[in-house]
Amino acid sequence: MILSDIATQQLEQQLADLLERCPPISAAVIVTVDGYTCAMKQRTTDQYSLERVATMGSTLMSLGDTLTAELKMGHCENIISENQQGIIAFMHINTNLVLVSMTTEKNALGMLLSHSRKCAEVMAHSISVAA
Repeated sequence: MILSDIATQQLEQQLADLLERCPPISAAVIVTVDGYTCAMKQRTTDQYSLERVATMGSTLMSLGDTLTAELKMGHCENIISENQQGIIAFMHINTNLVLVSMTTEKNALGMLLSHSRKCAEVMAHSISVAA
């Protein structure tokens, strides 16, 4: 799935809004389910290799989808990776796009999930309207 320039600009603005509304989020990436990076935003003080994160994120969501289907547990909504130095959340925007967001604050899981979910819902709506 390749997005138009206008759709990509909208997604980049929505990522900027996400980082502005939720200070604990240090970076966010939108990736297609086949690993193509669509948009990314990170705070200037952070230096992540977001292209690699995007590729791995799409693979992880695919694995989550396969796992939940195998277990007949419905649609995989989120995958959360809690680490020694932060948290990474992976969630579907729609069937073709995944939002990957991360924080280095260990106590920010609730904020990370709620702000990322709201952002994903707004993105899904704006993409459906643009299509």
